[in-house]
Order: sequence, then structure tokens, then C-alpha cells
Amino acid sequence: MCEHAAVAGGTDNWPVVDLADLLDVLDLAEIAPGRFRARNVTSTLPTTLGSQTLAQAVVAAERTVPQMAVQSLHGVFPRGGYADREVDVDVEVVQSGRALATVQVSFRQDGREHARVLAMLSVDEPDFLAHDAALPPGVPGPEECADLPCALLPWEVRTPGGADALALDLAGPPSLDVWMRCDKAPDLPVFSRALLAHGSEGFLGPVSLRPYPQAEIARRGGRGKSAMLTQTVTFHRPFTVHDWLLLRCESPFAGAGRMYARIQIFTPAGELVASVDAQGLMRAHEYSSRTHD
Repeated sequence: MCEHAAVAGGTDNWPVVDLADLLDVLDLAEIAPGRFRARNVTSTLPTTLGSQTLAQAVVAAERTVPQMAVQSLHGVFPRGGYADREVDVDVEVVQSGRALATVQVSFRQDGREHARVLAMLSVDEPDFLAHDAALPPGVPGPEECADLPCALLPWEVRTPGGADALALDLAGPPSLDVWMRCDKAPDLPVFSRALLAHGSEGFLGPVSLRPYPQAEIARRGGRGKSAMLTQTVTFHRPFTVHDWLLLRCESPFAGAGRMYARIQIFTPAGELVASVDAQGLMRAHEYSSRTHD
């Protein structure tokens, strides 16, 4: 299970990531067709970040099938990786045709697989049917929001209320609107897809925990083990992270030691460009101390 970012809520629990370092780990070294050597981003955690793994999977898939772009990816994280060790990234082409391709991306260290991503790629096609979710009126724009300190996302991040929106001693609904923009990365579609995959992971825990202030978490036994288990990202329309993107995050379910969240990503004009579904593990401290996965 890959380490989960900021699963405790608040703004001090995200691992610290440097943008130049993140972009560097996306520059995969090809050692053979469909085989790459990579390293992990250096953060304040000793384990591999699931968000970084998803970003690398986007790059590996599109370098293996360069005539197509990733349309969706589903990542599973059965165990943690080591941040200080290199990673072997193997891409298996399951199917490749004129319009669609499917690849499996495996991440291994010392012969031990710690993450696997199934990605579907496609070429651009004209609309036949065309509709999407509507952005409700009255959603505050980025200029109406305050900065949200988020060390996992080394770029501009804003939300209504700023850091107070995730204050540990306050309760709120299990939802959050987050604006983000990264105009210091190369303005290339593959980087936009990779950085959005990385950037969407960090809000699963904070949104799921918003209804429970710190005192209530303590009453329930305190926060124990937490980790990312699965995440699916679907790209609907072209976009660039050089422009503001709105991440509408919500957690419709938490229970049985799990938390589930989904995110819809919009442009300022209200166009839906991507969607995310994610499930994480969240246990009370007492249960975690008695359980070994």
C-alpha cells in the first residue's frame, strides 16, 4: 500500500515535494522497449508516493504508445515501495489498435512489485453524443479564494477559506472545492495529465475527515494506519495545468476501515475535463496496532 498524502487532514501533514524534483522523476530512462528505470521523488516520507506512481504511469504509457494519449488509468497499490531505491517500470502492451490501446504498467524494486496501473490510451475522435456535468452557479473562482498550503502540490493551490478549511479542530461537510495551477511546468499535454494525476491524490483523506474534528477522532481511538489502495483517473477533454483547474472533491462514503472519494475537474469556463475515483484505508490506532497486513 502506497503512503497516503495528508490523510490526517490539516495543512501540515502533506509530504513536502519539490516541483523540479517531481518533473525530474517523470523523465524516465528507457533501458529497452517498454522497460524504464526511474527513481522516486524525494519527500519527507520514506515510502513511495502513490501520486508520483500514477504520474510516472502516464509518461511510461504514452512513451510506449506515442501515437496515443492516456484516456484513463486505474492504479492499485498492494504494498509500499522504498523512496530511496530505484524503480523498474515495465510496460506490457495488452492490446493496440487504430483508435485504442491498453497497457499494464508495473513498478518493481528488487524484483518485488509494489504498484500496478492499467491504462487505456486513445486517439482524438469527433463527438457523437456530447454532454457533461454542469458546474453549479455561485462556485467561488480562484480570485475569490485564499491560498491553501499544500506541500504535496508545489504550485498554486487555493480554496474558499484557505488553510482554515482544513483546520483540525473544526468540522465541515465531506466536500471541498480546490483550485490549482502550475505554470512553471512544461506546457505539454503529457505533463498536464501526469501532474493532474499526481495532484488529485492528496485530497482523499482531508475530504473524508472533514466532518470529524480532532477531538472526535481522538474519541474514536485516534488515527491509525492509512494508505492509498486504488485510484482511477479518467481524462475527458484536453486541458493544461498552466490554466486554473477546479477540483470539486467529495467523500460520499467512509466506513469499514475504508474511505472513498471522487473528484470532478473543471475549467473556469465550466467544462468537465477529468474525473477521479479513489479508495483508501483508514483505521483507528487501536485496530492498526493489532492488525498486520
